[in-house]
Parts: sequence; structure tokens; C-alpha cells
Amino acid sequence: MMSKTLVSIIVPVYGVERYLDRCIRSIVNQDYRELEIIVVDDGSHDACPRMCDEWAKRDARIRVIHKPNGGLASARNAGLDDIRGDYVTFVDSDDWVEPDYVSGLKGWMDDSQADVAMCATEVDYDDGTTALEPCATPPGCWDGDTAMKGFLYHRGFTGAVWGRMFDARLFRGDDGIRFYEGLNSEDYYVHVQVFSRMRMMIVQNRHLYHYCRRSDSITTSGVNEHTFDEVKVADLCVRYLEGIGYADRPAMDFFAMQGRADVMFSLFRRRATPRMMREYGRRIRAFAKPVLVNGEVSAIDKVRLLCLACFPVGYYRLQRLVGKV
Repeated sequence: MMSKTLVSIIVPVYGVERYLDRCIRSIVNQDYRELEIIVVDDGSHDACPRMCDEWAKRDARIRVIHKPNGGLASARNAGLDDIRGDYVTFVDSDDWVEPDYVSGLKGWMDDSQADVAMCATEVDYDDGTTALEPCATPPGCWDGDTAMKGFLYHRGFTGAVWGRMFDARLFRGDDGIRFYEGLNSEDYYVHVQVFSRMRMMIVQNRHLYHYCRRSDSITTSGVNEHTFDEVKVADLCVRYLEGIGYADRPAMDFFAMQGRADVMFSLFRRRATPRMMREYGRRIRAFAKPVLVNGEVSAIDKVRLLCLACFPVGYYRLQRLVGKV
């Protein structure tokens, strides 16, 4: 009897002892059994290291990597360095998945010959309420060129790597894809590489992944060293595309500008000073001109861009008035 295809699941772990058992239990109880579950303890100081080892004793499919703390990207990379499967998916350790998460994503990939599959997400709040989120990416099959353009114009192909399954060959070899370490929003840098190499992506609006929106993870803190990471990641993505000869300059210009606009919204949420908002508005203006003449960008988005760049404090006050920040 031919053995089933092996699926690798990477679970980065740090400071989530309250949620870890739920996460791992949902994975070991998958209806697809041919799994390797790589649990990466990223130097957690709570009970997580012991809990990871206990799970490994209970299920032979689990391998635990203990490493010094290096952040989420570092933990995921450590897992990628150790995978043996033909498919790979990521599950964050405070989240959990439906019993047919693996079989669903893998089945879609097998049926469509896609390199990537994506499901919809259910958001679970600490107070016990839930919300079904439709896929931001439209359901269907998408080739690499279409996905790349949608990604660069923020038309739904952005987002996290969890809730997706990938052909593991994308991450193997000397030029295998890896996360960029030390920055938040690092998933974007993986996506731009995946879309440049894949043939097809399939998206289904089935809610197989549960994202835990923790009250202690919603930041209302002030400006810090990661506030501007979205700009750094956007620039990394553009440099990568320039390096492989990607030809759609207007799309890259929009992506670079949108990264800066996203940082402005982050400054709004963090209650930055008006002086900082005005300073950052000047930075947006430096990237605005090619976007304002881009026929792919709607008039409404152009007006929004002009308001962010030229009147950031007024725009912020309007957003507060309507309850957006």
C-alpha cells in the first residue's frame, strides 16, 4: 500500500502557555494523519518549553526545536530548515485549526495542481465571541502574475502565511524562500517571493483556521522600533522584484507608497504627535507623484493619498471623529 504524502506543520511558540494545548490538540487531531509537526520553542520563559516536550512524548509525529529567542521569523525559519514534507503550512501557537484544515487545503491543491492553497478565517476573541471573516482574496484559482499584481495593489493577496498551505519545494534548495528576520510584517516578503515562483494559487471561502485576537496583543503603545517596519518590508519587496527584473514599475511604486501610508495609519493608532504626522506626510509626498498618474488607482484612493500626504493631522482628526482610530 502506497504511503500518503507527508505534510509539515510549523508551530512557532513563545509565551503562549494559556493557548498552546488547544493549538497542538487541534493539530494532532487532524483527520489527515500523515503529518510531521515541528514545534519551535523560541526561547519562551513560561511553561511552554516543558509543554512542548510533553506533547512530543505523547505523539511521535511531533519534533521540538528549542532555540534562543529570535522572533517569529527566526522561529519559522528554524522550522523550515528541518521540514521533510512535500507540503508545508504554518499555525501560530495561540491559534487553532478545524479537523479538516490539512485535508481541505491539501485536497484543493491536489485537485487544481496549485502550488498554494488558502482558506478563510474565523476570529476568536478572548470574551468568547467569534466572527467569520470572508477571504480578502477572492475565491478561485489565480496564476502567479495575477496574484502578484493583486498583492502589489493590496487587492486581497496580502496577509499572513497562516491559513495557507504551500508546495514545500518553494522553501528548499540554496535559493529556498525564507522569512526576513528582525522585522514585523515579514510575511509580505515571503508572499512576494512565492508569487514570483508559483504557477497557481487556489482560494476557498471555507473557515478552517481560527485566529485568536488576544486583548494583550492589540497594541495601543506609542511609537517604537517596529512602527516603521512596513516601510522597510515594502522596500525589501520592491528591491527583490527589481532584482528579478519584474517589469510593472507602477505597481511597485504603488506598493512602496502604500507601505508608507500604512505606517501613517499606525501613527494614528499610536497617537503620534502632530509634528511626527506632518513629517511622515512629507515622506509620503515624495512617493505620491507616480501613484497619482497611475490609471490602476481609483480616484477615491488618490484623494485619500493626498489627504494623508498633505493634511495628515486633519485626516487623523476625521478618522477619530468617525471612530476609525
